[in-house]
Amino acid sequence: MAPPVPGNPGKWERMAFIPKSRYVSEPPTADPIRSPQQFPVYSALAAQWEQAGRAVPGRPDREWERLMSTPVWPR
Repeated sequence: MAPPVPGNPGKWERMAFIPKSRYVSEPPTADPIRSPQQFPVYSALAAQWEQAGRAVPGRPDREWERLMSTPVWPR
């Protein structure tokens, strides 16, 4: 939306494009990739979950893949 119209302060007019002033000039910097050794508690917990056959964030979920690969209706 554009700022209020000068002649009528309560009205807004629709803009068909995003002005260049709304774009971010520099992309945000990403955090460096952290190794598992930086989070020993999480690494131990993730290994324990994986051994128990549970889903671990950031890793493929075998149960979900099995459910999604089966057809919805039997043939």
